[in-house]
Amino acid sequence: MRWALALVVVVAAATIGTAVYVVLHNRDPVPNDITACVNKAGLVLAHNSAALNVARADVQAGALRPVRRWDYGRTDGVLLQPPDRSYAILVLSNPDAPSLGGDVGRRVYDQPNAFPLVSVETPVLGALVGCAKR
Repeated sequence: MRWALALVVVVAAATIGTAVYVVLHNRDPVPNDITACVNKAGLVLAHNSAALNVARADVQAGALRPVRRWDYGRTDGVLLQPPDRSYAILVLSNPDAPSLGGDVGRRVYDQPNAFPLVSVETPVLGALVGCAKR
């Protein structure tokens, strides 16, 4: 009887330990922190291609390019801008989202809702970069 009780205690402790590890290991506060900053700055969060209409011509021409990148650990960020720097788009990606490599401008324009955050700043005043640097 004592062995059974000891086994139950060990299994319960292992289960709790595993649950704590999984929750803490998978916690990624970066998208929430940056989203809060973007909201506080009053910038647009793009959940569909219509919110990215400012970039449509540049995406079709292949002119929307990464100008800055950030690595936050589980989350990566990229700032996209056209050659004239008239607007900026901040995109965050994590292991559950599409890659920020290759033709990222087109990928973001086609599926902004697939990323943890896509935000637009026009005109560019530095708010997106400020939020990304946090």
